[in-house]
Amino acid sequence: MQPHPGRPLHNGEQPRARQRLHPHRGDRDFLMRWSLRSKFMQPMARIHKPVAAYQKHLKHRVSNVLADLSVDSPIQRGNWAIFNDLDGPLDLYQPAGFEEREDKNKVTQYHAEKTGTELTFRAEYQTLRRLPKSKAILFTIRTFQRYLRDFQDLPKGDSLALIKAIEMLNPDMASYKGAQFWKDAAVTYLKKCATQRRSKL
Repeated sequence: MQPHPGRPLHNGEQPRARQRLHPHRGDRDFLMRWSLRSKFMQPMARIHKPVAAYQKHLKHRVSNVLADLSVDSPIQRGNWAIFNDLDGPLDLYQPAGFEEREDKNKVTQYHAEKTGTELTFRAEYQTLRRLPKSKAILFTIRTFQRYLRDFQDLPKGDSLALIKAIEMLNPDMASYKGAQFWKDAAVTYLKKCATQRRSKL
């Protein structure tokens, strides 16, 4: 897979060239809402086909960013999610897709302190690095999961930042993250965490 030279993508711009990017190898220890087997050797467009947010807002931009990725300039990004259907922070392997989850999931109502253990926060620190010989792209993910109640002990700004991130989700991304099942409960709980941190200072 050879890098494709060019300038960064801007809104409304089309991809400069079709890239044949697909996963060749992988380790599936902590996959969340996707299966390595179902994605193996599939092109990027097909991997993300069920994700409306990717198709509408990210497809062309991601294609060009990956094409321009150089050996000397790896990319780092963060990702986050909230789940209301996990068995706690150690429930790290959930290969069923988000569509299957939506068919079975139910809305979590706010239940004061209980909400802190009904919702699980997940943070991913992702790195994409082009390898010098094969020109393949190495995609690694470092995963952290904790109960939402842990925000009681974190700086107030962490709760406020997560509230802002939740409220700024566009409708497609909100649907992909399943926000309709946990948004109201999570925002109410995080606001309480922020208030309690203020009162402790």
